[in-house]
Amino acid sequence: MKSFPLFIVGSPRSGTTFLCSVLNAHPLIQLTNECRVFALLKDMLDVGSNRPDLLSTACRDRFSNFGRRTLGACVERFYREELEMTAPIWGDKHPSYADPTVLSGRTGSVECLPRSGSCLGLIRELLPQARFIHIHRDPRHVANSMLHKHWIGSIEDGIRVWEQYVGEIIGFFDEIPAELALTVSYRTLIEDPVATAASIGHFLGLADASPISDFLMSQRSAPTPF
Repeated sequence: MKSFPLFIVGSPRSGTTFLCSVLNAHPLIQLTNECRVFALLKDMLDVGSNRPDLLSTACRDRFSNFGRRTLGACVERFYREELEMTAPIWGDKHPSYADPTVLSGRTGSVECLPRSGSCLGLIRELLPQARFIHIHRDPRHVANSMLHKHWIGSIEDGIRVWEQYVGEIIGFFDEIPAELALTVSYRTLIEDPVATAASIGHFLGLADASPISDFLMSQRSAPTPF
């Protein structure tokens, strides 16, 4: 089958870790859990390369252009050779790839301005064949989970964080071809595993999506803590 990268995105506490485990149950898919390599590359290209103490002004544009032409192949070699991923569908799960302040940072729900932007555009630029799955969860449930983790100070703060992430993802999905983007409901993933597995299988071009549906069905009787 066709080989391509796959990235799971969503706001924190939306089920990205669970979906990563679901997809890794399929023998043709291998995803890391927050390798974060694209956050590092974004920092190098957007921040580090603009520091005159690290890179001369005369070389800055040439280095940036060279990196954007070549780093995609370097990332794939890293996954294939160093992480020993042999499945045709390979990639990563990391909510912060969709954080519009991934480099500029935040304090709770308060964003540090100016926004750095997310990693989504860079992933698309370096790996134009990449596909993306957005797992979408009710913002009230997300906010409750964030509050329980003591990441934010109120439900309202949690909903604002959810809006920031999801707004970034929706805007990005509007810019890329529809066949490269899929949104999956966390609730449907849990409540209708067969239909959800079929939808994911169709999106990824899997001839047999049963390993995904079998894993989801098994979780209904013996859930794994994530």
